Amino acid sequence: MCGILGITGKNIKNYTDEDINSALDSLSKRGPDDRGVEKFNNCILGQTRLSIIDLSSGHQPMKDNQKNITITFNGEIYNYQELKKKLEKKGYVFSTNSDTEIILKTYQEYGNECLKHLDGMFAFAIWNNDKKRLFMARDRFGKKPFYYTYDNNNNLIFASEIKALFKSGQIKGKINYEAIDNYLTLMYIPPWKTIYKNIYVIPPASYAVFEKNNLQIKKYWQLEKKIVPITYIKAKEKIRHLLTKAIEKRMIADVEIGSFLSGGVDSTLVTSLAQPFSKKPIKTFSVGYQNYIDELPFAIEAAKKIQTDHHTLQAKDDMVQELKTVIEYFDEPHADSSDFPQYLLSKFVANKVKVALSGDGADELFLGYGWYTRHKNLSYRAHFKEKVFMNPFNGYINAIQIFTPKEKKDLWKNRSYINKNFINDEIKNSKISSVEKINLFDLTTYLPGQLLTKADRMGMMNSLEVRSPFIDHHLAEFVYNLPDDYKTDNTIFKRILKEILGETMPDKFVHRRKQGFGAPVKNWLQKDTFKNEIYAKLYTKTADIYSFLDEQFIKTMIDDFYLKGNDRYNYKIWVLYCLELWFNSHKQYFTL
Repeated sequence: MCGILGITGKNIKNYTDEDINSALDSLSKRGPDDRGVEKFNNCILGQTRLSIIDLSSGHQPMKDNQKNITITFNGEIYNYQELKKKLEKKGYVFSTNSDTEIILKTYQEYGNECLKHLDGMFAFAIWNNDKKRLFMARDRFGKKPFYYTYDNNNNLIFASEIKALFKSGQIKGKINYEAIDNYLTLMYIPPWKTIYKNIYVIPPASYAVFEKNNLQIKKYWQLEKKIVPITYIKAKEKIRHLLTKAIEKRMIADVEIGSFLSGGVDSTLVTSLAQPFSKKPIKTFSVGYQNYIDELPFAIEAAKKIQTDHHTLQAKDDMVQELKTVIEYFDEPHADSSDFPQYLLSKFVANKVKVALSGDGADELFLGYGWYTRHKNLSYRAHFKEKVFMNPFNGYINAIQIFTPKEKKDLWKNRSYINKNFINDEIKNSKISSVEKINLFDLTTYLPGQLLTKADRMGMMNSLEVRSPFIDHHLAEFVYNLPDDYKTDNTIFKRILKEILGETMPDKFVHRRKQGFGAPVKNWLQKDTFKNEIYAKLYTKTADIYSFLDEQFIKTMIDDFYLKGNDRYNYKIWVLYCLELWFNSHKQYFTL
């Protein structure tokens, strides 16, 4: 895992060595082991490296040993050994054993089509010094980030994190209030936007070409419905095979690999299938929430069964400073309640290993959430309007919103910032069923915007690489096209995964009620430490968010929660509190 940086254009002479080093310093946690810079007349490439594969000769940016092209790369290519054999047969000669050089040669052979051959998580840029052409790309699910902007001289600047763009010394952010409105709806910024009007992303599964001061972006992959007739039994065996292969590929490294083990279905299955590929007991890690939500007994049970080297951690309920540290690291507002425990766990894990497997993506692929069957279970008496007049997708969209459209009219000082554009065009224009739209939203918005952002930032904040076998694209393409009832029904969510896990773990373990990884927000907010913080940050006229949000409306919510016991406001207060903390720690980077 690494941090990447680049600048290209006709007038890059304003960028000093001090500017470049300052930007790279901000990426040092993503890559503490090495750093490098390559300069050309019209391009500067930089990189900070977390050494995982080919520890001795994987230095970057890497120049090709034959062509006048250079790459800066963040990620892992899991099929790099297979690609190397194919390319050697075509006459390519390699100077290293790194997956970085594989990308260079694959690009030479296939051009823009190289991405169809790469299996992994990645964000990279290749500079062709002869053609003065920059090729940039991002992996299929958006596991690795890629931000870019333009300076006052119309040079393109890109980096793994927004903070590196600011540290270059050439730009300042301009707040996008419509993106803030999306955050107030979802708890995160949709993955095709940023919090800034003048900073952009290369979307997941897309590549970009910058040439002659012109940028073109093109999508190279998407999930498509291609129903394949297959029996349930054969589908289950195919999933077992594809998931096992996905895990085997992700066990490739020149350092030790561990695994997150929450005690849930997904992480337990990943760990169980990974253990045979390790020469010694895998180090596994789990976190508990003291007396609030404690799955540690299940994690310990799984560790004993799989025979791992298990380590546990308890998250306390008064760690306000740690939460502030997390939010300061996030380049954009992000209020997933599991951000904080994910940070604690990643920090804990990074003391033992450099790489950890996770179960991210399983719920999204295998319809593991209650909202997939929610509409079926609504009573006519309690939910008549939704049951009769809304389809399941619209009902789902209404249900996931933190602040409702009506509440946001009272919340915003300027109602023109209210923005409904948090559903991407792929979903809007599709002719699939409502349940399929929910699934596509989860896979293209919730997964990259919420879960993968959390995993990447909290991992990289601690120089830990997180690998997610469930979002292997071969597995995802197959599962996406299975009948819904193969994945879940009204009583058993993630049906196939539970059956596979049930071959090694007891029924009580496999079929217990899902708890999830989210923190007990309501309980935490009621503790004196957090309660005092809420009043100190939000019950004051000087709060930063009161420059655009209504002070009295927010204070009324706080009173209703703390004085009247109205629990429905707990997440709303949490989202506003996280937003205020974000503004407190980032306002030096932007103008309002």
